[in-house]
Amino acid sequence: MTRRSGLRVLVGACILAATGTAVAFAETPSCSPALVETAPELAATGAAAADTGAETPSCSLALVETAPGQVIAPCSKIIDDASTSPADRGRALFTRGKGYHSTKRFDLARQDYDAAIRLTPTNDELFASRANIAFRARRWQEGVLFLQQALKLNPSNARALRMVGSQLERSGDREQAHHYYTMALESDPNEAYALLFRSKNSLRRLQFDEALKDADALVAMAPAAINRQGYLDCKGDRLDFHIIALDHRADVYDALGRPERAEQDLTAAITYSRSALSLAARGKHLAYKRGREQDAASDLDEAISLGSDDSRAFHARGMVYLFRRQYEPAFAAFDRALQLDPYFASALRMRARMYREFDKTELAVADMRNAVMISPELLAETMPALMAAGYWRSPQVPTAMTPALEDAIRACMIDKTCN
Repeated sequence: MTRRSGLRVLVGACILAATGTAVAFAETPSCSPALVETAPELAATGAAAADTGAETPSCSLALVETAPGQVIAPCSKIIDDASTSPADRGRALFTRGKGYHSTKRFDLARQDYDAAIRLTPTNDELFASRANIAFRARRWQEGVLFLQQALKLNPSNARALRMVGSQLERSGDREQAHHYYTMALESDPNEAYALLFRSKNSLRRLQFDEALKDADALVAMAPAAINRQGYLDCKGDRLDFHIIALDHRADVYDALGRPERAEQDLTAAITYSRSALSLAARGKHLAYKRGREQDAASDLDEAISLGSDDSRAFHARGMVYLFRRQYEPAFAAFDRALQLDPYFASALRMRARMYREFDKTELAVADMRNAVMISPELLAETMPALMAAGYWRSPQVPTAMTPALEDAIRACMIDKTCN
């Protein structure tokens, strides 16, 4: 099978996976690889690199690296000028679209990309950017079609190859996802997100040495260089990629049983930039370490005071409150996590337990029911507690919500010892 024919087969598999057919418990990841994305890459390939005649110092891909909002007005001037050639207008639309993309104005980015595609249909990077807009809107099949076009134009487009990997991972095919991350890195060894995704993929497959090798390479990238590539989280916020890299390597060290080394990386992130992002990273790590609750609370409170909107930071803060049996502030923290991310299954479970403490059974049942429907993993974690309490007697783990399962959940949400 050739690389291109194999790609068609696998992208077709992505389309099938995206339909959700025969999935009883549809996991909705809060920040899956398909939603998290680098900011629109600026090292253009193919037609984008070969023809940059429309760019000026103010309407340029280079400016998107450091000040994406500043390309809007100068690019608009080029676009609105009746004398601008179709090709130059297409390039200006592409650049302005990237500016919108990097500043969370996704609908405007989509409109510019669509207009640019009509004018410059051979720009493979344009199709990759448009695919990400589709994935952010959870229009999976549409996104895959744009990826197919990007790779038809340039089978070596590293960003598109990495995005195929993220779709394969989303569908559960970690082995093929790893293969596509590797193909992306063969095409561009500096594709930072491919390194991050491959490292995370290796960690999930318990390939710890491989995970650490990629994490080391990611951390070794100069902060200025890695941040020119940009990192957009699932909400579209642009975050410091160097802190993300250190946070991820800390996860790898933690999995390797080296918590001291993990904490060193998280402290290094704070030393590099004392910010809501770095403080939340260390706080989330320490919140689940026995005896470090006060240190975690200090980091998390400072992160929150600096404006953190990380749902997992609020979840971790809730866990620290819960450890101290401070149920009211714990509830408030879990509730805030869910305001930020309504599909956060663990926060739903913990808020359900707080409702149980307050004897609000119906609210507790509703949250717990939603939690297990969102996350098959959380359902699997819940079943032993239901079995131990005698509320579920079948040896079979359910694959769909049934009256029997809902009855078991209700019983557990009345019984304050059912955990």
